[in-house]
Formats: sequence, structure tokens, C-alpha cells
Amino acid sequence: MISIVIPNYNGLEHLVTCYASLKKQSLQDFTVILADNGSKDNSVNYTKEQFPGSAVIEIGYNSGFAKAVNDGIKYSMENLNDDYIFLLNNDIELAPDFLEIAINSLKNEPNTSILAVKMLNYFNRDTFDDCGDFIKSGGGSPLARGHGQKDTGQYDKPEYIFGACAGAAIYKKEIFETIGYFDEKFFAYYEDIDLSFRAQLAGYKCYYEPKAVCFHKRGGTSSVASHGFQTEMCERNLVLMRIKNYPLSIYILYQPLFFIARMKRYYSFLRYHSFTIFRRGIWGYIRGSFLLLTKLPERFKIQKSKKVSNEYIKSLFIK
Repeated sequence: MISIVIPNYNGLEHLVTCYASLKKQSLQDFTVILADNGSKDNSVNYTKEQFPGSAVIEIGYNSGFAKAVNDGIKYSMENLNDDYIFLLNNDIELAPDFLEIAINSLKNEPNTSILAVKMLNYFNRDTFDDCGDFIKSGGGSPLARGHGQKDTGQYDKPEYIFGACAGAAIYKKEIFETIGYFDEKFFAYYEDIDLSFRAQLAGYKCYYEPKAVCFHKRGGTSSVASHGFQTEMCERNLVLMRIKNYPLSIYILYQPLFFIARMKRYYSFLRYHSFTIFRRGIWGYIRGSFLLLTKLPERFKIQKSKKVSNEYIKSLFIK
């Protein structure tokens, strides 16, 4: 029923916890697909030992998140034909009833094609990591709802939202059959926002199920040294995400807000971080601007197949 696609790069220490939580699931109708980006830490052999029926895709080099999960998704669709594809970061632990609750939620909400879940901080389990992904109406930046907040029940309402964090999100296979896969040009960061945006434009909905709970070591597979890289990629991919997905009238209307938001962000880089982070952020935005024209053919295709109104899209943004 479920293909669990796990992108991995030298994440053995995280896989130990992740796999233990999978073995404790009340629903066991799943196949593990490890998309490995050239790990040297025995991740591949460990996966085969823990899940003899698993599929291991050895990419051989660090291809980034987008290509890794795409390879896993394609394997599922070509060889397993499962109804649901669950993207799972290797640094996540699932509550024992996670899969059962998530799949029942998808079955009970027939209009749902993407399921977002309650992601809590692995180390501080009363603190949110992500309760659904949104885009800010003011500046057009992606937002992980609730990140860093204490869980006092403020996000216990199941509801339709903009999108799901691909660190732990379940997709009906029809999503990929219709709108395609994650954009590999993104490499990493915001590729899930891009896919959620494309899905919404095509008429697919995302549902937030707060009873499906997992615990995320955010940044567990990253290092402090990668912060500059992350900043650069986020700024680059922000430009690409906007040019592909924003309906023209909304894109033009929000341009002044986009500009103001970027200026505030770059000022914060200088004041609260470092000149290096500031420089990487600016360079990322410039790189995105240079790549903008290469995304126009995709934009035309996405906008041509749009099935919802501009007002509906605007209603999905958050203040």
C-alpha cells in the first residue's frame, strides 16, 4: 500500500532510530525504498539487514534531495505501483500509530492528495518543528508553521492548508502522474514548496492531520558549515519557485512586497549573522535571477494547466 522513500547521505546514525520506529508501526503494509547519495557509512548494508524486502537505489554521489526522492518515487511507480508514497527524512522518528492514522485520514478525506503531519522537535518534544508549509502573503517567503513554538494545542485542528514539508509527507501517486516530480534544479530547499504550489494550481489539495505525529532532528543531516550553502540555495530557489508558480497578476501585485522582504532579510544577515551569510544570500538571489529565463517554459506549462482561481491561491497564503 505504501512506498516509504528515504533519501540518505551518510545518515546511518539517524537511520537506526528511524528504522526502529518503522518496525513499531501498527500498520506494516509498506516497502522501504532507500535513495542513497553515495554514503560511505554502511547505510546501504544496514538497510538491507533491517528490511530484507527493501529496495536500495545507489545513486553513487550526492545528488541532493530532489533527485534522490525522484529516483525513489519513480522506482515505486514503475515497480511497486503502491497507492501512497511517503517521503521520510532519515532523521525522523515516527509515533507508533503514525502510518495508520495518516492513511485513515487520507481515506476519509477523498479530496486530499497530499497529507501534512504534526512534526515536533526530536530533542524538545513539546516544541513544534513544522505543522504544515505556507507562503507569507506579505513577502512571499516560505514558512514552516509553528516552528519553534511550544505545543499548547494551537495546531490541533485538522484542516486544508497550502502544503506539506517533504521531510514527512504522504502523496497519492496521482500527484506525480499529473504534475510531475520534484524540480531537480532546486537540488535542495524549497522543492517541496514548489511541488505543493504546482499541486494547488492543478487543483489538488493538501490536508493537515495533527494526530499523525513524528519527531524531527531538524538539521540532523547538515553541519554548521553548510549554513552558507543553505542560505544561498534558499535565496536562489525562492526566485525559481516564484517565477514558475505565481499567476501573473499576483506576481506583479506582490513585487513591491517581495523587494521589501528581501531587503529586510539581507539586513538581518548583516546584523545578526555574518558578512559571509549576507554575501551568500545576495549571490543566491543573483544566481536565481540568471536562471529565471530557463524556467519560463515550465511556467507556461504550469499556468496553462491551472485549474483554480487566483483568489483561491491568494487565500492559501498566510500573514
